[in-house]
Amino acid sequence: MAEPRVKTKAELLSDIERAWTALNTALGRLTEAQLTTPADAQGWTAKDHIIHMTAWEHSVVFFLQGQPRHAGLGVDEALYQRGDEDEINAVIRRQRHKLPLADALEQFRDVHQQLLALLQPLGDADLLKPYRQYLPAEPGTGDGPPAVNVIYGNTAEHFSEHLAWIEALVDKAA
Repeated sequence: MAEPRVKTKAELLSDIERAWTALNTALGRLTEAQLTTPADAQGWTAKDHIIHMTAWEHSVVFFLQGQPRHAGLGVDEALYQRGDEDEINAVIRRQRHKLPLADALEQFRDVHQQLLALLQPLGDADLLKPYRQYLPAEPGTGDGPPAVNVIYGNTAEHFSEHLAWIEALVDKAA
């Protein structure tokens, strides 16, 4: 099992809150045009990044509920099992690209609140349980990473990663 990225629930929640606040502060400074118009070389707008983060955080909501992550992502199980994240991300973008910005932001905030609610009853020991404890029927070998890594990678780490891309996208267009 991989080493946990953070070792306690308090650290996890602190890192999530820090990254969430930084991301939302930056998004709050942007206009609708800045969120929906400038696109990178792959055609992604800031709104597409928001939709993408929402889908992956939603997969963690499903994970914590013991439901298949592909269902949380809204992609076919076979696609998810292949593990090609670029292909998964392309499907997510195609499915939701026409979603209005207001709806994308509302879903982003709603999914985040769902995740935080699911984290509330969990203790440090729950977060250190391996992936397999949450999704025992999912194919694969070994126990997988600790749950805290799945959560961290799809929240705090993901928010920071995409914030940098969103800022670069908007700065380039300015």
